[in-house]
Amino acid sequence: MSTGYDGGVNTIGMSKNKTWVKSKLKIIDVGKCKYCNKDMTNEDSFVPIGQIVYGKYKYQNAHYNCVRQNDLKPKSSFNW
Repeated sequence: MSTGYDGGVNTIGMSKNKTWVKSKLKIIDVGKCKYCNKDMTNEDSFVPIGQIVYGKYKYQNAHYNCVRQNDLKPKSSFNW
């Protein structure tokens, strides 16, 4: 028994094959690290750190290892 679903394959009005090749490798600059101020690309392991400023979402990126190292540092307690 057929359900009428062809698996998303459209055999009517098939288009021609593509003659261009899509680039597989795109390297994008994502800004500077919040902690070490080095440039980062999308190939690096990074964490976006965001906050809301004046009703808009603003974020900075940081290397994953820089965030881990900062978390391991002892935090100072604030006393009034």
